Amino acid sequence: MKRILILLAIIVFASCSSNDDSGNVNTNEFEPIKTTLPQGEWMVSKLIDGQSDHTTDFESFIFNFSEDGTVAATNDLFTESGTWAYDNSSNSAEKLVLLFSETTPFDEINDDWDIVSVSNSKIELSDVSGGNGDVKLLTFTKL
Repeated sequence: MKRILILLAIIVFASCSSNDDSGNVNTNEFEPIKTTLPQGEWMVSKLIDGQSDHTTDFESFIFNFSEDGTVAATNDLFTESGTWAYDNSSNSAEKLVLLFSETTPFDEINDDWDIVSVSNSKIELSDVSGGNGDVKLLTFTKL
């Protein structure tokens, strides 16, 4: 009987992990994006949606992000206004939320993007788009 109890105790302890995850904890690692984006002008240096490259759709636009959460994308012909926000309320990832009109090509970047990396010269974002699981990649590079 003692052997059975010892064996049971070993099984119970072996099944417990010292690496138990209490869920995804948000670290606010990318919070500096709130002060980085409003500093200077930015361009889309990459926009890939699955197998489709949409980078050239934005090659003439310069993006200016304001501290008040507004963003203006300007080229020689017009300005498209939108909003942006840093969102750390998700348990899965810190996000950059971009909202423009549904006007082409801005409908391609309307999304709540997972923040991949933030530096003073580059912001890298990703998102799983649609039901097919394609990954969208968006990179802003500072001018």
